[in-house]
Amino acid sequence: MLQELVSRTGASAWAVASMLFFFAVWLVVAVRTFRARPEELDAQARLPLEGDGEATGELPLGASPRA
Repeated sequence: MLQELVSRTGASAWAVASMLFFFAVWLVVAVRTFRARPEELDAQARLPLEGDGEATGELPLGASPRA
């Protein structure tokens, strides 16, 4: 009964597609993590602690100003 439902609705295709999507996202995150420079990671780690809620006008390392 369950096999008939899966074959009629195409649920197996959705399961494969979702697994491939999960793997692709995981791979992108892993590659970005291992390729990141330690200076950028340190700057990002300090972001929530800097400024105590007030704007200082300083940009973190590697950030570009936005208009």
